[in-house]
Amino acid sequence: MKTILLSGNTHPGMRRTENEDTFTCRQLWSPDKALLVVVDGVGGYAGGKRAAAIARDSIDQYMLTPKGDTLTMLREAVIFANNRIAEERMLNPKFGEMCCVLTAAVADASAGIVYFVHVGDTRLYRYRKGELQKLTKDHSFVGLREDAGEITEREAMNHPQRNQILREVGSSIHRIDDEDFMQYGKDELLPGDGLLLCSDGLTDMVTAKQIAEILATSAALTTKVNNIIALANEMGGHDNITVVLLKNNRAKQPAQPVNGAKAKKTVKTKPDTTAITLPASIDKSIDESNKPAQPETTPVKRSGSSNKWLKWNVPVIVLLAASSWFFFSRNNETPSTTPDKPTNVQEVRSVDDTVRKMPATIFSGQHAAASGPGVTQAPDTLRLSATTNLVAVQRYADSVGNTVLLLPAKEKVNHFAAVEINKASAKAGDTLVIRNLRMKGFEVGIKVSIPVHVKLENTFFENVKYPVSNQVKPDSTNKSLSVQVVSTEMQ
Repeated sequence: MKTILLSGNTHPGMRRTENEDTFTCRQLWSPDKALLVVVDGVGGYAGGKRAAAIARDSIDQYMLTPKGDTLTMLREAVIFANNRIAEERMLNPKFGEMCCVLTAAVADASAGIVYFVHVGDTRLYRYRKGELQKLTKDHSFVGLREDAGEITEREAMNHPQRNQILREVGSSIHRIDDEDFMQYGKDELLPGDGLLLCSDGLTDMVTAKQIAEILATSAALTTKVNNIIALANEMGGHDNITVVLLKNNRAKQPAQPVNGAKAKKTVKTKPDTTAITLPASIDKSIDESNKPAQPETTPVKRSGSSNKWLKWNVPVIVLLAASSWFFFSRNNETPSTTPDKPTNVQEVRSVDDTVRKMPATIFSGQHAAASGPGVTQAPDTLRLSATTNLVAVQRYADSVGNTVLLLPAKEKVNHFAAVEINKASAKAGDTLVIRNLRMKGFEVGIKVSIPVHVKLENTFFENVKYPVSNQVKPDSTNKSLSVQVVSTEMQ
């Protein structure tokens, strides 16, 4: 019986003739391990398909031979793929906008673990006992709101901005220790568990409940893959659809006694008449006459009174020993004048020490802690295809505690404002603080459509023709419009 069952397939969907998705689904290193990858290309058909192929081939190549820790190796493989795409973007103007999103996993059935790395809005699920659990976090505005419980799954599926991603593979060179680039982690993979990797072409059309209903059937794994894709096409098939399935077919192992010892049947005996029988090897060594006299090791029959002596006196001896140790150790300590606040002890931390302590790397989808002094983080990237409400962008920037870079989704289509302040953002006369944003390549940075006071903090405009555009009609009675600039650069 095979330890791991695998199957995968991809389809262009009902609205597209070309397919920018690709995947890997194969055994890795041994029969109880597998490599699973789903990649969704971004940047137009030619560029997206090329980026997806580079990512898939790079990860396949890097993972050929095991080299140390599996999770670290998988992270390095994604960095390798990212940098190869970024380098080709710089060398070939035809592919200047190509990038991709992906989810990669290594399933280890013998260890009962799945390792994964994720960037973008592809997904990894674990199927267990009829329930489908999402292990990855979507790097998108809509995905963040869905994961936070602000909107339902159905609302996310129908949201007009559901395809606006916050992170992608290949847009710039990265290192393995870069913050806010990839989500990575490991999770449990028990016998009978399943894994599902997919592109957003599936999850934009089909709910988790509908997927779980297909997985619960007794059909073969390949049939389940094709049935899931068919359902997505029946629901509209708006995008390319890719599905990879794995089942951990490893048999459940019976519980073993500690150190591999065979379980022995316990037999009750009379304590005053039955002695303990020694193993033959020990009994033989004691009976040998040519051996010098040894201390008595044969268990002696214990009467009821001696058992009571052991039961009550051993704990007393242990307690006395512990009390003595505590007494002498207390006497050896130097008394302090104030028990709550020692007077002669101070913790000294230099600026250099603070700088060397880097913030925690993102693990299992959680955002990293804010940087300490002297630590510079690469900004998150958000590609916009249309003007976005300021509130949504600012909420995300505040949540990550890092500068967010706003770019047009397509470099040549940039004749619009990055963000807008309108009635959905605030009320007339309000004061809005815009912080930690970097806008690059737009015709307009901030479009102001209502009379408000705007305070800019740590905000940057690069190649933006009009950093702030006031659309409010001049009115001598209206004084509710001002812009205050703090730590802001315009290039």
